[in-house]
Amino acid sequence: MSKIPETTIDIVRDTADIVDIVSQYVDLKQRGANFFGLCPFHSEKTASFSVAPAKQIYHCFGCNSGGNVFSFIMEYQKISFPEAVKLLADHYNISIELDNNDTESEIFSALYNLHYLAMELYQNNLFSDDGGEALKYLYDRGFTENTLKQFNVGVSRDSWDQLVQHVKGKGFTKHQINQSGLFIHSDKGVFDRFRNRIMFPIFHPSGKPIAFGGRIYNSDDPAKYLNSPETPLYHKSNIFYGLHATRDSIRREESVILVEGYMDFLKLYQSSIPNILAISGTAFTKKHVISLNRISKKVILLYDGDSAGGNAVLKAGWILLQGGLEPLVVRPPEGLDPDDWIDKAGKKNVLNEILSPQPYIYFNIAFNKGKTLQGSDRKQFINNLAREIKNIDDGIVRNDMIRIVSDQLMVEEQDFIRTMKTQRIIKDYINEEEITSNKSLIFTSKVDKAQVELIKLLFCADENIRKYVKSVIKPSLFTIPIIKKIYNLIIDENLSIETSSFIEYFQDKNERDFITKLLFNNDNSNAIEEIVTDCLIILKSEPLKQKISKLRVEIREKESKGQDSSEELSVLTELRKELNDL
Repeated sequence: MSKIPETTIDIVRDTADIVDIVSQYVDLKQRGANFFGLCPFHSEKTASFSVAPAKQIYHCFGCNSGGNVFSFIMEYQKISFPEAVKLLADHYNISIELDNNDTESEIFSALYNLHYLAMELYQNNLFSDDGGEALKYLYDRGFTENTLKQFNVGVSRDSWDQLVQHVKGKGFTKHQINQSGLFIHSDKGVFDRFRNRIMFPIFHPSGKPIAFGGRIYNSDDPAKYLNSPETPLYHKSNIFYGLHATRDSIRREESVILVEGYMDFLKLYQSSIPNILAISGTAFTKKHVISLNRISKKVILLYDGDSAGGNAVLKAGWILLQGGLEPLVVRPPEGLDPDDWIDKAGKKNVLNEILSPQPYIYFNIAFNKGKTLQGSDRKQFINNLAREIKNIDDGIVRNDMIRIVSDQLMVEEQDFIRTMKTQRIIKDYINEEEITSNKSLIFTSKVDKAQVELIKLLFCADENIRKYVKSVIKPSLFTIPIIKKIYNLIIDENLSIETSSFIEYFQDKNERDFITKLLFNNDNSNAIEEIVTDCLIILKSEPLKQKISKLRVEIREKESKGQDSSEELSVLTELRKELNDL
């Protein structure tokens, strides 16, 4: 298939508004001319991710990630450039042909396709004659056909190789099959991982299936749920079930109801409670907090009404508090999960409870029977509270916690504060690997900084400034590869830097991030001549200083050996004169 015509790419780029696209994934707030939100590419609590609508680019001041609307989609969804163009073209109803020969994201495309084929097969199973028992089970649990079809619920047959046969001959490689997590590999061959289970597809926020949760429905298997393993697509520690469908409702309601199971989610969603998410087959983690922080500050924990559910709430609450979010708690009656509760109590009663949630710290004290503890149990409980509260960064929230605990447990605030001071601070909330793994182009030496500053001026919005800079700088001044490349594209090839299309000449992510940063900060038009003069002095003087330093070493060596150094001294004098004349 032929490549996408450049004219078509231009049409898509000119049509796609970067604020419109990015706001589908990031909660953006306007500040001045630009929009800000929490960066989707690294962990942060303070919004450093900025979108500039006038320039149609984005840049994160925290991790330096940046680019145009195409690069955002590529990085967020882990797809190739042609796939990003096609996705945006589909969004804006622009007709396009896609070149599928791009190998950069071949594995991701294949995995997405495998999961889509599996989802399609499982849902067809459910609504076929073979799915009668599973379908009856779901209907008896109160689920409607519309809900099941909206979330693509299906069933895997009691077969070892139905999915194997279904994808056979469709061009998938052995490596892609292995990476998908949909199959089990043994000495005897390849078999379906999921068999005889109700299948809940787990979606990427973009709406693509990336994993499955499978639930038993007609057996005594103690493993009620079987979930997909970690794959290149699926990292369960930060994925929520249902986010693709409820993200807008969560932002609108300014709160999210968090449940444990797929069926809990579906039942509440079906009951017109749309601001809901489920953790997908894993314990609540700090990475979940990072994802939640992008869409809501208030989290209502609606877990199962048994002791295991209560203990899970205890753990999740501290993680939320220490991650800067507000945890609240709603508890179903003892022994009920949210799915059963809404069936027994009715939507209205459950909704009333959800509208009046309990602050987490009150739930914690009540669940642990903190008011009735005595002796060493009481002391240990207070020490545990002190340790967790000490790890809350927000001073206002921390002081509120201290006040509530002191009041509820009848402890003097100063005594509790002294107890806190004896506790060890656990500072492991932010996963710095997400930032440090992005080895951005960072230049620290004087010469490097001067080169960056000069090339930066070529991106200035003022055309007169750009003309002046072009007239005084020479290609020989630049030694950094990326700077030389930019210079050649602007000067030799006369490319325009006034549109976001310039970014597309840089395929390497770090280079693209660097270019975006230059484009983002190109409006300083003060004291241009002075800046240019200072940079030129640095670029010309530093090589001279290095030569002078080297000559001094040579002179000292000759003099120590009693050799004549007059020639070197003469050159040194000339270099010093040249340096002073700058």
